[in-house]
Amino acid sequence: MTRTCPYCAEEIKAEAIKCKHCGEILDNEIRSGRNTQAPPTIINHYRERKWSPGVAALLSFIIPGAGQIYKGNIFSGLFWFIFVVVGYFLLLVPGLILHLICIITAASGDPYRD
Repeated sequence: MTRTCPYCAEEIKAEAIKCKHCGEILDNEIRSGRNTQAPPTIINHYRERKWSPGVAALLSFIIPGAGQIYKGNIFSGLFWFIFVVVGYFLLLVPGLILHLICIITAASGDPYRD
């Protein structure tokens, strides 16, 4: 004996608790007892991804701007790379100061905050 799924209109067994076609729960008691929160999606997982300020600082110490790129700020990372390299070409002291600022900015802030 069969019946029609109220969600996808496919034929299913009469005693079915869950539709094999659309995956919807057909039993009202089970449906109300389940957690109504949606499962995490890839986009939500990416937004919740954690980054390490220490790793960002270390990357910018090795290569200026790499910490910003690690955090997802690609244009900022490229800007810092060019800015620090130009600072080193001008004189050692401006390059060191810019490199230090680059490291500090890589380790601060939250790139995943909306």
